[in-house]
Amino acid sequence: MDLFAFLAVLIFLLFILGFPLAFSMIVSSILYCLLNDVNLGFLVLELFSSLDTFVLIAVPLFMLASEVMNESTVAERIFDFANALVGHIPGGLGHVNISANVIFSGMSGSAVADVGGIGNLCLKSMTKEGFDEPFSAALTGAAGIIGPIIPPSIPMVIYGMVANESTGKLFLGGIIPGLIMALSLMIYVYFIAKARNYPIGPRLNLQNLGRALRRSFLALLTPVILLGSLYGGFCTVTEAAAVAVLYVLFLGTFIYRVLGPKNLYAALKRTFIIFGPIMFLFPAAKMVGYVLNLENVPDLIGKMLMDYVGSPLLILLLVNALFLFLGCFSDPITNILLFVPVVLPLSYAIHIDPIHFGVMIVLNCMIGLNTPPVGQVLITLKGFVRISYEEIIHAMWPFILILIIDLVIITIFPATVTYIPNLFYK
Repeated sequence: MDLFAFLAVLIFLLFILGFPLAFSMIVSSILYCLLNDVNLGFLVLELFSSLDTFVLIAVPLFMLASEVMNESTVAERIFDFANALVGHIPGGLGHVNISANVIFSGMSGSAVADVGGIGNLCLKSMTKEGFDEPFSAALTGAAGIIGPIIPPSIPMVIYGMVANESTGKLFLGGIIPGLIMALSLMIYVYFIAKARNYPIGPRLNLQNLGRALRRSFLALLTPVILLGSLYGGFCTVTEAAAVAVLYVLFLGTFIYRVLGPKNLYAALKRTFIIFGPIMFLFPAAKMVGYVLNLENVPDLIGKMLMDYVGSPLLILLLVNALFLFLGCFSDPITNILLFVPVVLPLSYAIHIDPIHFGVMIVLNCMIGLNTPPVGQVLITLKGFVRISYEEIIHAMWPFILILIIDLVIITIFPATVTYIPNLFYK
């Protein structure tokens, strides 16, 4: 255990010295094996076995679907529909921002992609209509993380791989939590809009709503086709992701006629740039996991918590606190790959539904995207606004508090996660 602690410190030191995280993890794992006289051949097998999974292909496919939608007019059509639907409520474009992200979340599994696409469009519209820029940016960041909670979800695909759980169940488990998040944000926006006298849109017009629905109808079919093919038993998660890519390519190229070779190249390029570094994390995390198992770390941590804490609810709250802390310094995929194998035995020991446990952890990781100093969504937002990074963070704290309250509700009441999966998987 002392040797493992030394290597954990080594990973951290290499990382803060500027080495890529995956490189730091791989080098430290190799050094552990050399110092502990472990056959490196087993480590190499762990390295390559992490990439030998069909489900992994779903990750870049969902990313590509998001990028293709951002290159077409899908985001604009969804925004217009959401504006016609909820723009008349006090809070106006704030509710449009949240609603558009909920709709877009059924097509994209990435929070950063949502913020960069539909989120950027909503942010610009809010500031143009007179909303405070810090409030608009913070709301965009908070609404953007709903995307990976409501299916499809890239983090849930990765959690399913690590925990060997059904991705289909995880997807369904995120529906109610995602709607709880959206509702709580809309309630907050309503009262803030009343207090600050933010502008609202014209009264609900059924003719305008019908026109917006017709214009966005084919785009709105994307989640229906994706989830219908998955839960209808026609496709696996990976195949459903491929269907989503083909459908949005068809829409952008032949129906909307805005997607040409240049746009497709740009979407592919961004997908490779984003997924490339992530791909190296899989073998790196697998190697560290091999070391953790050799040192029996998961069992030791589980035994310690069971001996000194005991209460299942308190253990879940401690797991939440751990992942909220990790989210301040690392990205969700790294945290899921590296730390889920450590805490997963706890869910079995305290008899917690692994789907509930998984959705809870993914929500923790999504909140981390909005927490300083390394929040990826915060960094993305800074590229869209003229205000300082500190102003965005200051405006973000009320939204983080709301999302943490949502997290506590989901933690205390497992049925918020398990109810829908139990209906479909009996």
